[in-house]
Amino acid sequence: MSASSANNPVPTLSALMQSANAQWRVYDMGRIIQPVSKADFTAIENGQKPYPYPIQKKARFAMVFWDQETKGPEAKANPFIWFLQFDLDEIGLLNLQQRDHYISLVIKELGSKMLDSSEQQSTLDNHPYSFTPDQNRQAAFNAKVKVALKQPASMHYEHVQAYFAGQIDADKWQELTVQGIADFSARIDQANNERDLINHLSDLSVQTLCAIGATLEHEKISLKLTNKLTELQDQALAENDSEQVLNLLRCLVGSPAERLVLAQLKKLLASAGSNEETLFIVIVGRFWQYFEDKEFLHLFFEKAATNTNKLLFSGLFIDLVAIPSVREHMLGLLRDPSRPETISVAISTVFGKQPAVN
Repeated sequence: MSASSANNPVPTLSALMQSANAQWRVYDMGRIIQPVSKADFTAIENGQKPYPYPIQKKARFAMVFWDQETKGPEAKANPFIWFLQFDLDEIGLLNLQQRDHYISLVIKELGSKMLDSSEQQSTLDNHPYSFTPDQNRQAAFNAKVKVALKQPASMHYEHVQAYFAGQIDADKWQELTVQGIADFSARIDQANNERDLINHLSDLSVQTLCAIGATLEHEKISLKLTNKLTELQDQALAENDSEQVLNLLRCLVGSPAERLVLAQLKKLLASAGSNEETLFIVIVGRFWQYFEDKEFLHLFFEKAATNTNKLLFSGLFIDLVAIPSVREHMLGLLRDPSRPETISVAISTVFGKQPAVN
């Protein structure tokens, strides 16, 4: 409980939604866009568990809500959305003082009118706890929410579908919009979308594949699509096309074939192009669960330790140790006598010869 809670009780965000008679959902916006269950979010707000997907020592999430008394399709057609970020402490617990301050602003500005017009919602735009996702992430979030709420896609979706179905000339890729591509990615398991993407993957422009990667990374994909992506990635690797390698890697984030993806990650790290900083950043930002594999953990940080950027190792370590599910594996690396010598040297340089581990 925060200090303010003891003297002047402030409701949690969860309680605020309930008191406003709102239906609501929470999505993590930090690493990949994914839902956070109400039970987990309530526990996070009560300081009972750390935020599971921290980014830059912050919890970054979106609250989507609408009036539960409004019936019919229009109830969810235009939900209210708050993009919020709060600081986290050293073990990942939410800064409740910041949360309480934000709620006090909501109560002051909106009171009981939380579910009124967007004009009133805009009075909360200028506060220290908001953030604006980049264009790709906004498009992916919008598409993902529309799927979850069973709302139609944007008007750009059918044009992208037609493009991947071969009904539009391949050189007309400039006509595709980011929102249309995001809608397509969010519906990769609908209609013939997956089949059409597989058929055209090898012919896509770098720009189109980049947009696919930036939106498909938030979705679950099939084994069939996984196999096609790894096949093309092997070709790009053989041709030293690092940009295509990274775009394809982002497409693999939601694959259920964890052994295949793990083998692919190890292959990329063992390749000649593994000195590229972006590769390390993409892996840490989107494939953190694979660091539970000790061999991969050692290979990753051995490569990071020999990178020309001497600050890379410490930055990657600090980012990963903040993730609750990976923290023990990272701290274990500090104690591990079997770690490669290059990692030991890097740890000595960054943390001192005998790092303190709690």
